[in-house]
Formats: sequence, structure tokens, C-alpha cells
Amino acid sequence: MNRPRQVLLALALSFVVAGVLSPIVPEVAGKSYSVVDVVHSLLIGALCYTWCRADGLWRGVLPPGRSALVAGIFPLLGVPLYFLRTRPFPRAVVATLGATAFLVACIGLSGLCAIATAALLGKPLPE
Repeated sequence: MNRPRQVLLALALSFVVAGVLSPIVPEVAGKSYSVVDVVHSLLIGALCYTWCRADGLWRGVLPPGRSALVAGIFPLLGVPLYFLRTRPFPRAVVATLGATAFLVACIGLSGLCAIATAALLGKPLPE
């Protein structure tokens, strides 16, 4: 398995772990998020940056400008920007659609893990 796929696997596993922990870890007082959510959002940014760097090295393309850094700071904007700056436009659009499908699958997987954990422990799901 190449390095970019390993990073994507780690990203998917982070959603699984966050989903499993979400019914267990209480929310921050007066807020609608928990410590798991904060840590997971930082991890998502770090993994998106790592993936962009690994993808560029694996494909033999250095990311132009600060595309990988933008992907790490704000993945929803940065990952499509990375694709647009490192691929021809048609392939960038296909890659962006693939990344969107990957994100939807990870969010669904996280939700299923949260539901399963809450059901196993007899706890309500966080709102």
C-alpha cells in the first residue's frame, strides 16, 4: 500500500474512533462539542496536510505554493485547491468528487459507530 493510501486509511480510522468515543466522552459544559471533536478536527487537518505532501511526493509533483498548508488549515477548501493546482482541470474535478464521496462515507461510518456504541452501552446519542 502506498503512502497516500495509508494516510487515507488513517483518516478513515480516525472517524471510526471519533464515532466510537462520541457517546462515551461528555460534551464540554455549555457547548455542543466534546474534547474528542476538537482533537479530531485537529487530526483531520494534520492528516489532510500529510496526505497532500505524500500524494505530491508519490506522484513526483511538489504542491505549488502553499496548497498543502491550506488543505491542513481548512480541508474543505484546501483539498480541492490542491487538486486544481496539481492536476488538469477534468482530473481535478473527478478527484474533488472522489474526496467528497470519501468524506460522506467517513461521516456515515462515524455515525454508524456512534449508534452502535450508544446501543451497546445503553447511552443516548449526543445531540
